[in-house]
Amino acid sequence: MRLRGLDCHVAPMAPSWLTETVIANPMSGYPEYWQRRSSWFRAMSAAVIEVELEDGTREFGFCGGGKGSAIAAAVDEQLRSLVVGRDAGDLETLQEQLYRASIFYGRGGLTQAALSGIDLACWDARGEQAGVPVARLLAGEPARAARAVYYTGNDPAALAEFGIRDMKVAVPYGPAHGEEGMRANEVAVAQAREVLGADGFLSLNIYMAWSVSYTLRMVERLQKYRLNWIEEPVLPDDYASYAELRRRLAGSVRISGGEHEYTYAGFERLIGEGCVDLVQPDIYRAGGITGLRRIAGLAQRAGIQLICHGTGSATYHFLATLPPQTTPYAEFLDIYRGEAKTWVLTDDPRPPGGILTVPTAPGFGYDLNAAVFTPGAPSVATIW
Repeated sequence: MRLRGLDCHVAPMAPSWLTETVIANPMSGYPEYWQRRSSWFRAMSAAVIEVELEDGTREFGFCGGGKGSAIAAAVDEQLRSLVVGRDAGDLETLQEQLYRASIFYGRGGLTQAALSGIDLACWDARGEQAGVPVARLLAGEPARAARAVYYTGNDPAALAEFGIRDMKVAVPYGPAHGEEGMRANEVAVAQAREVLGADGFLSLNIYMAWSVSYTLRMVERLQKYRLNWIEEPVLPDDYASYAELRRRLAGSVRISGGEHEYTYAGFERLIGEGCVDLVQPDIYRAGGITGLRRIAGLAQRAGIQLICHGTGSATYHFLATLPPQTTPYAEFLDIYRGEAKTWVLTDDPRPPGGILTVPTAPGFGYDLNAAVFTPGAPSVATIW
C-alpha cells in the first residue's frame, strides 16, 4: 500500500517540572541558565506526523526533540515530497533515503526525529490495516505484553500513586555548583533510597551535565546508596569519556547512554567502543520501530541490555517484542506532573500496580487528540 499523504501537526508544550525546576543539564555551568531548562530550551512544541494510505487509512507517529515547528518546516520544504507515493511497507529503504537526503543539514537530531515520526506513523497504519497491535505485527505473540516500569522524576512520593518500587532520579546539580551541589545531589539520592527501601533499584539521570572527575567523585560519595546505573554522565559525542568511566567504575555502577544518539552508526560506536553497560535509545529520535530493531540487534550481539529512554505506546509496543534478559524494564515518565493535563495523542498507558500492559487495539492503539490543535487550546504535556 502506497502513501498518499503526509502532514505534520504541531502544538505548543506547556511548562512542567522538567523545564521549570533545577535539574542538571549541559548548560548548568553557565549562571544565566542553570536554574531552569526553559531558559535555554526557549519555546517547545510537539510534532505528530500523520500519514494517509491509498485506501484512506490515516495514522500517527510522535516526533521527539521538542522542536515540532522546525520539524514541520522540514516536512513542508523537503520530506513530504520524498515520502508521498512510496510503499508504506518498505520502511528500511525509505528511512535510508530520507537520512541521505537530509544529511547535509541533519545527520541527527531534528531530521532523525522527523524520520522517527514518519516511521512510527507507517507502523501504526500497517497495524491498523492488519487489525492487530504493532507488537503482534512485529513478533506474533509479544515476548512480554506486560512489564514492570521504573519511575523517572524528582518526587519519590509519586511512587505510591503508581505502585512503583524503582526510580531514576534527575539530579539537580553539576560541577559548577561545587561541594554545595554535591551535598544537594546526595540529599536527593538519600531521600529516594529511603522511600524505595533496600530492594528498589535506584538510578541517576545526569542529562549530559557532569565530567569524568566529577562523576568519579559523586559515585564514591553515593556508593552506600547502591546505584544501579548512571545515565548520560557526559556529552553524547564524548565517547572517550564514556569508555573511561565504564572502565574505571566497573563493578561499582553501570554506565548507560543513548538518549541523544540518533543513528545506527552512532549506536554502533557507543556499543562497539565499550562506552556503556546498557543502551537507552529513544524511539521518537532514533528511527522509530525500524531504527530500534537494528539497534536492538547490536545490543543483543554485544550481550548488553536495551532499556528505551522515554514513554508512550510506541515505546511499550517495541519493548514487548524483546526478551526479558534484553529489556527487563520500561521507563515511566509522569508527563502530567505539572501544568498540562492533555497530550497530543489520545492514549498514554498508565502503570497501575507498577505494571504496564501493551494496548490490544490495532496499530499503537491511539488516535490524534485533535482538540489540542485548535486555536486557543491549552498547551500539551512536556515530552521530548
